[in-house]
Amino acid sequence: MDTANLQQHVLTLHEALEKAVWEEKIEAMFQQQMQTWPLARDHYQQFQQVKKRTLNFEDFRIDLQYNPARERSTCADLQPKTIEKRPCFLCLSNLPAEQKGFIILKKYLLLINPYPIFDRHLTISALQHQVQNIQGRIIDMLTLAKDLQAYTIFYNGPRCGASAPDHFHFQAVNKHVMPIDTEFEYLKKFKSKLLVNEDEIEIFQFKHYLRKTIVFESEYREPIDFFFTKVYQQLPVDETSNEPMMNLLASYQQGKYRLTLFLRNKQRPSCFYREEPDRIMVSPASVEMGGLVVVPRETDYHKITKDDLQEIYNETSLNLNINDILNI
Repeated sequence: MDTANLQQHVLTLHEALEKAVWEEKIEAMFQQQMQTWPLARDHYQQFQQVKKRTLNFEDFRIDLQYNPARERSTCADLQPKTIEKRPCFLCLSNLPAEQKGFIILKKYLLLINPYPIFDRHLTISALQHQVQNIQGRIIDMLTLAKDLQAYTIFYNGPRCGASAPDHFHFQAVNKHVMPIDTEFEYLKKFKSKLLVNEDEIEIFQFKHYLRKTIVFESEYREPIDFFFTKVYQQLPVDETSNEPMMNLLASYQQGKYRLTLFLRNKQRPSCFYREEPDRIMVSPASVEMGGLVVVPRETDYHKITKDDLQEIYNETSLNLNINDILNI
């Protein structure tokens, strides 16, 4: 571990905040970064001007966000040769001098994301340079969800929205920003199919949701980790990333851990590659799977229709019957 560089990026709090809950520490970090890091401050100020509109489906909604600052991420060249040539922007030695955060779980650095799509957008990056692969990290993800109970934790697979597929990281957003957070209880009660119902865990999927989902809920982390691993081992592996294509959301509320798995088929929909004026610049990640579609071009923001969204989700979701892969 790069201990010398790590200390330069660890935020020192006033004694009164050292024992504060994580939500208070994160707010202190945010305020400190807004005061000392001009690039991040400018981007968060610009974020206040983003445009939003909603497309309502029968049982759920999709929010559209026009955010020109996200073009860098949406259009990132994630080919392995390109990744190899650029310095890793999550490695401690390459972080901006102004960027500071907190060590969490003794293995991650909790930081604000300087290119936000939320009022509070966090990056939780591994202290060591390790590839983006979720194997062995579900317990960590669920632990973070409990520690940061005001947030939804998310994971983008290497070819499912991760802008740094060479360095392991989670991200986090305040709960109830993504539509799925507010729709969840209704969908579970009225629009779900129960797959597994055991003493310590429930596994179910949402029906007619455009996106292929498997949801794991339990009072304990270990059953979720166990059953997720069984599912993971049966999913088709993407040869480029050596991992099944997926996005994950994790949260903790009312005494239960929740892990939502979105099964993915491809990185980007065909509309991303079309010639103008038919092109729609959308590159789905966990946020889009959670119902918030971010577009960096205003033309796309205005022209996207419900039919476009259905095509985007159909193309990028795994086109398999869940019963065929959930052999548990």
